Amino acid sequence: MDNVNEKTINNVKQNKIKYLVKDLAEYGVPEEVTREILLKRGVNKWLANRMAIIGLKDELKKEIKNTLAFMKVLEHSEICFCKLTGKKNEIYRKQLGRLQATEEIRKRIRSICHSSRWVFPE
Repeated sequence: MDNVNEKTINNVKQNKIKYLVKDLAEYGVPEEVTREILLKRGVNKWLANRMAIIGLKDELKKEIKNTLAFMKVLEHSEICFCKLTGKKNEIYRKQLGRLQATEEIRKRIRSICHSSRWVFPE
């Protein structure tokens, strides 16, 4: 494996056990040993969790689109506005709150997914 630095690290394939197996095989570590160690140390779990988090991020994006579409329908209907005050009603305000919360959660998950690979956790 070529040397990597903070600028080139994103050019290296990631997040697959087969890449770790291949890299360590270059140093003479047998595939079975690498796979067993990764399993015992929880690396497999975290790679699977990473994929689940990315899936969740995509689901939240769909939820945001659906909420926006529903709010658009509400805006063009009579039930969106209170007849007495002319303000948007509780259904619309709840959807707006839901949208804002979902967007915030997705933003936080996205920042985790897009964080730097150049980290050295304990």
